[in-house]
Amino acid sequence: NVMALNRMTGAIIWNCPGLGEKSAYCTPLLLKLAARQLLITHTSGHVLGIDATSGKLLWNSEHTNQWAVHPNTPIYSDGKVFVFSGYGQGGEMLKLSADGSSITKDFDVKSFNSRIGGAVLIDGFLYGSGDSDRSWQCIDWKTGERKYTSTEVGNGVAIAANKKLIGYSEKGELFMADANPSGLKVI
Repeated sequence: NVMALNRMTGAIIWNCPGLGEKSAYCTPLLLKLAARQLLITHTSGHVLGIDATSGKLLWNSEHTNQWAVHPNTPIYSDGKVFVFSGYGQGGEMLKLSADGSSITKDFDVKSFNSRIGGAVLIDGFLYGSGDSDRSWQCIDWKTGERKYTSTEVGNGVAIAANKKLIGYSEKGELFMADANPSGLKVI
């Protein structure tokens, strides 16, 4: 249920059956590791690690939620991948083996359950909003410790530029804040 196509001709390069699950709205993450290129994506009930050259399924990790919707692109840094979704699921940190062929679970953060809108990683901290508790949050990348929650603005989507958090809430609020783990400081 995942495939690679030649971008010039549309010809199929490879086709990976995954686990036979439906798509889950996730834009895949492509990693260039020393040993291989790795494609990481969500399907309706799992996160998949696929060899991007051959299409071989290398690993999977169960990651379900109430509606089988997982629209957030995984985030990678320092040999770890953070995957997260809403509807009560939250996020979890997966540690990759050196060649990307296997994973181990490091920690989970149930409160970091963005339904849609992703998160950003800035200087070792994840910034984004939760769905269930409707707050903006900062999570330590290394430990999973929640550094703060804030309801100063409504939950929503996040991007980053020049070490600033730029958010747009479901209430229509556009804001910029310092990326600071001590608290949400709206500029």
